[in-house]
Amino acid sequence: MARTPEEIVREFGRLWERRDIEGIVRAMTEDCVYANVPIPAMHGHDEVRRFVTPNLSKVDGCEWNFLAVATAADGRTVMTERVDVFIFGEHRIEMPLMGIFVLRGDKIAEWRDYSDIGTFVRGMTAIGQMPGPGIVG
Repeated sequence: MARTPEEIVREFGRLWERRDIEGIVRAMTEDCVYANVPIPAMHGHDEVRRFVTPNLSKVDGCEWNFLAVATAADGRTVMTERVDVFIFGEHRIEMPLMGIFVLRGDKIAEWRDYSDIGTFVRGMTAIGQMPGPGIVG
């Protein structure tokens, strides 16, 4: 049975929670575009992997808490309101954001997260962590 667009995006979040870097990359099209706004967009598997690996490898845990999920009328765009949580030992950094996923078949072709990246940088600084490569304040 085919997965719904919402199921595809929710499963993508579970890949992040498992810190499955190769699963994350495989869930995206070869020519994917990932824009973690305001960070410049990444294009293709190699750029996504180069960004995700050092950033996700340094956390002890990750949660994607979906507050709202809606599939647009086009049937291939999924809009999410989330609070992503990054866990470093006893510390939790919460990142409220809005995410847009555009699917091609059962893969993510475009992914844009909109957030105040300064919130993340300040949280990291407060616990003595340096944000990973590509993250600016």
